[in-house]
Amino acid sequence: MFFNAPSIAPIPNKEGRQIRITHPFHPLNGKQFDLVEHRCIFTESFVYFHDGDGHLREIPAAWTDFVKGDAFVELAAGRSQLHSGCLLKLCDLVGQMEKARGHGM
Repeated sequence: MFFNAPSIAPIPNKEGRQIRITHPFHPLNGKQFDLVEHRCIFTESFVYFHDGDGHLREIPAAWTDFVKGDAFVELAAGRSQLHSGCLLKLCDLVGQMEKARGHGM
C-alpha cells in the first residue's frame, strides 16, 4: 500500500481564485490578487498572495472577500451591525441599568 507522507509545503491554488482586500484601512483596499494559499494557524485564518512587486504577502482572511460575510450584516447594508437578538439584549441591559438607578422605564 502507498501512503502520501504529510507535508508542510503550500498547496498550490489550482482553482485560480482571486481575493479582494476589503479592510477599509488597509493600503491595498479594493485591490484584487491571485490567491496563492489559505492557511488556518491556531484559530486565525490567513490568505497568501503575491503583491504587485511579486512579493509573497500574508493577510488575515477576514480582511478579504475570501471569508463570506454575515448575511444579516450584508443585507443591512451598513444600517445596523447588530442582529435583532443582540439589539433585544441591549434593550434589556439598558432597562436593567435604568431600574438599578431608580429610573424605571
